[in-house]
Amino acid sequence: MSEPFDVTSLGRFSDPQPYEVTAEAITAYAAATNDTSEEAAAGEVAPAVFAIVPVFGRQSGHSVVGEDRRQELAGRIVHGEQWMVFHRPIVAGDRLLVRGATIGVHAKSSGVTAISKMETTDEAGAPVNDQYVTVFYRGVHSEVDAGEVAPTFKSLRGDEEGSELASVTYPVDADQPARYAGASGDHNRIHLDDEFARSVGLPGIIVHGMCTLALAARAICDAFGEPSSSAMRQIGCRFTHPLLPGDRLTTNVSRLQPGAGGTRAARFSCVDGAGDMVLGAGFAELAP
Repeated sequence: MSEPFDVTSLGRFSDPQPYEVTAEAITAYAAATNDTSEEAAAGEVAPAVFAIVPVFGRQSGHSVVGEDRRQELAGRIVHGEQWMVFHRPIVAGDRLLVRGATIGVHAKSSGVTAISKMETTDEAGAPVNDQYVTVFYRGVHSEVDAGEVAPTFKSLRGDEEGSELASVTYPVDADQPARYAGASGDHNRIHLDDEFARSVGLPGIIVHGMCTLALAARAICDAFGEPSSSAMRQIGCRFTHPLLPGDRLTTNVSRLQPGAGGTRAARFSCVDGAGDMVLGAGFAELAP
């Protein structure tokens, strides 16, 4: 069988695509992620993880999967990691430009990781946020090992130990996936169709990973006494276990030494009601 990945397109960014931010989109996302901050509820300043909305569906840029294998491999993809760097908050009325490229493909013992970089700017080209999206092709055999890797907590701050700050628990609503799908544009059937989710080996409908990360971002801000996630400067994690609607999510936050310029930094992880880790290897950094 042919090598499924073509690395000749690595680093080739897609053409910039526009996205206009509306107050309605901000309030819908805030409601879908149970964000009660005044600025988000008013549709003025978007929650930090709203940054995924303008880039959704554009993560890959030029495909590195050969055309003859795309349909076969589509069902093997899972969202492995997300890393988000915020240069400034997104606000209502922003006219954004988004472009993306796959920047690395790396074979592992149980599959292949592909890393995409998404760049969001304003119309003048000033950076708004950068995102690194790592997807995992389960059970795909390849010898490929090319390009970059996504940033991680260890690459940025080493193995720094943190002191426990807080554990914050939120209930997860039964209709959370349906609301998030409407606000984010992510209508993957595993989040909406119970029978389909079970047919692919899941216990039923699961909460979107990015919705879970948005809940975690709010919890981290609560732990620091910060009223809005728009204070977030970086957040990243690994998606380790499905979260079910109607469950609860506990975010455990450990404070780290301040970063450059006095930013507030933390490790975090999230567990469900049974104690299973849902998000791992988490790192967040807030404005001073």
